[in-house]
Amino acid sequence: MASVFLNVGLRRSLAGLRQSPVVRCSHARTLMTQRLSFRLPESRVLNLFKQRGGIKFPAPLTDSSRFDTLHNRNDRSQPFLGFLNNLNHNAIIYGIIGLNVGVFGMWYLTQSKYKLEGDARPLIWMYQNFTNSWGNLRAGRVWTAITSCFSHKDFSHILFNGFTFFFMAPVVLQILGGRRFIFLYMGAGLVSAATSLLYGRFIDRKDVPSHGASGAIMGTMSFLACVAPTMTFQLYGIIPRGTTDTVGHIGGVLAGVAYWVILRRAPRY
Repeated sequence: MASVFLNVGLRRSLAGLRQSPVVRCSHARTLMTQRLSFRLPESRVLNLFKQRGGIKFPAPLTDSSRFDTLHNRNDRSQPFLGFLNNLNHNAIIYGIIGLNVGVFGMWYLTQSKYKLEGDARPLIWMYQNFTNSWGNLRAGRVWTAITSCFSHKDFSHILFNGFTFFFMAPVVLQILGGRRFIFLYMGAGLVSAATSLLYGRFIDRKDVPSHGASGAIMGTMSFLACVAPTMTFQLYGIIPRGTTDTVGHIGGVLAGVAYWVILRRAPRY
């Protein structure tokens, strides 16, 4: 897991980050045991669901022959962002991965500039715009609740998150369609960020900045676990280390379960 220890001078320069030199990484390291093809045949997952009889969604969600009808009907009855269902699934997956890689590149360049030239200004800007903290929230940088979900400082952090997302998210995307998948992914990320902030503010009493896609990924995984509770996963690194934002992970998991419950009761969403 990624730990970041800041130089004392830089730490004093970072607005809203003075209380701790450690940045928590929302880092979920969970992989599926079987490699799933990127464009899964619908029968691969959905027929398994029907055989096991474990899905309690309305009938359209469990009938692979009615996916397109479901998505089109939802676009008409629920037009808000309905165009997302028309996006190519590869574009959604690679787009999310690309955003994470791009932000990781920005972290790498700003850290290198600080190490080589001693110029902390670009690195401070990254902390102010791509980490989730009360300091940023008090400063009016509310967008950090979203941007932090695409932010990874360390190679191992983005590697494990990206690997998990790449082999797991396409299954959920095929089940939900583009619009619902993005709602789930971004919603879980926001709930994870909010959970982390509230815990740090009222329980831990520390303003430790956090970042990473793990909250969104954990929400996606918990949703899939509700839909297919018998699907096999390989879990490793399940004992959290000191720099893991475990509370944020829990928030993401709960968000995924909540969205599953919402879809069961109100399938139009």
